[in-house]
Amino acid sequence: MAKVRLIPCLDVDRGRVVKGTRFLDLADQGDPAALAARYAEEGADEIVFLDITASHEGRETLVRDVERTADALFVPVTVGGGVRSAEDAGRLLRAGADKIAINTAALERPELIEELADQFGSQCVVMSIDAGRPGPGPDLEGVTDRSRGVRWTVRSHGGRRETGRDALEWAEECVRRGAGEILLTSMDRDGTREGYDLELLRAVCTNVRVPVIASGGAGETRHLVEAARTGATGLLLAGILHDGSRTVTDLRAELAESGIPLRSLPRDGVGTSARPAAGESPGIEREIRTRSDLDRVRFDPLVPVVTQDYRSGEVLMVAWADREAMEATLDTGEMHYHSRSRGELWRKGETSGNTQRVVLLAHDCDADTILARVEPKGPACHTGEVSCFGQVAASGVAGLLRTLRARRAELEANDGSADPPASLSYTQRLLGDENLRIKKIGEEAAEVIHAILRRSEEDVVAESADLVLHLAVALEAKGTDFGKVLEELERRRRA
Repeated sequence: MAKVRLIPCLDVDRGRVVKGTRFLDLADQGDPAALAARYAEEGADEIVFLDITASHEGRETLVRDVERTADALFVPVTVGGGVRSAEDAGRLLRAGADKIAINTAALERPELIEELADQFGSQCVVMSIDAGRPGPGPDLEGVTDRSRGVRWTVRSHGGRRETGRDALEWAEECVRRGAGEILLTSMDRDGTREGYDLELLRAVCTNVRVPVIASGGAGETRHLVEAARTGATGLLLAGILHDGSRTVTDLRAELAESGIPLRSLPRDGVGTSARPAAGESPGIEREIRTRSDLDRVRFDPLVPVVTQDYRSGEVLMVAWADREAMEATLDTGEMHYHSRSRGELWRKGETSGNTQRVVLLAHDCDADTILARVEPKGPACHTGEVSCFGQVAASGVAGLLRTLRARRAELEANDGSADPPASLSYTQRLLGDENLRIKKIGEEAAEVIHAILRRSEEDVVAESADLVLHLAVALEAKGTDFGKVLEELERRRRA
């Protein structure tokens, strides 16, 4: 049996999480960002975020909600609702989504699946299928004459409209067109807490070669066990969590006791395991996400904290922290340290304004040193230097970015002339001439391709370095931090 993911689902209507039965009689359940953070802390493997009304007026609100939610998480986020084009999908991916779920728009124009798969990769495309037994029902629109002899039909528009399309055939077509995952919701079971439609689930899992997420009807642990044994590799959870009767931690423990393999085993109320399973990242248990994770750290009574810019990798400073400081850091999301000279807690930037937003905390193999990856606001050093180690720490990408910023500042001091004097460097001439930048990026890209196909490894490295340099210059000239490219790569790695 493949490892199973527990996936809380946030059905969002106008910026609030709601829950009903068969997508009707919706009741408010809370703020999406707060709920997502809570479920992630309890051990959720992923979060699904669905705008179930997807009104035109609410589109920008959805993007902001996705940004707020994704910023607080280190688990993948799937977002869907009203996505009708690659532009819609790109906007949500830039806002922090890792995968995009589509439904009605793909039923109306199946080519959309191929467009998204071609542009973003199949791993980003989740096909959401709302399926039920044929029949109009009291709240459904649509015909049923085409549904004769079909065991399950597909519904659109948030499950409100009957299409008459065979659900199994549609699932197979979606995979052929490039969908990398199926989110299968039983409209007959949704919100009932009577268990997943195992017959429907088994039929789809048997007929497609991609992961299937079971949705609609989870009410107790045995329902999750049944779905996992039927073939689902993802278990969607909503009402069972929103009402507070169960937690992700509870469900993980009970599934493990039932012999269901999970992505990671529960530990101290957190979803990462103290000892990673075969094939998983050997360092994941070193991440510090909650106060209980601090139990592993050897405060004596202080530990050194190595603070690093999460985008460039540059070491900014080394300071000391006790447990109080680390608890304050976790509670606020901003770095706190212990001042040995004053013998008290201090928040970085409380007087200077040069704060440090926490991106990741982890301890080393001996649990006697903490690594803090942060987003700095202003310099780390009291001297005004970016790093307490000065330029020495700025090697690799960090050193490149520092140099580019310095060259740009020099050029701006020269009024940013597009025709700078000959005394300026090649980099400054690039920064001052957009046409030259674009021309050189094209030339260097062609050289990289030629080197890969025809030349030595040494040439490949040299030409690749030229391309990266010219790309970094172009981004600096545009005012776009090259570190954001690295940040995006890190987001994709985590996904």
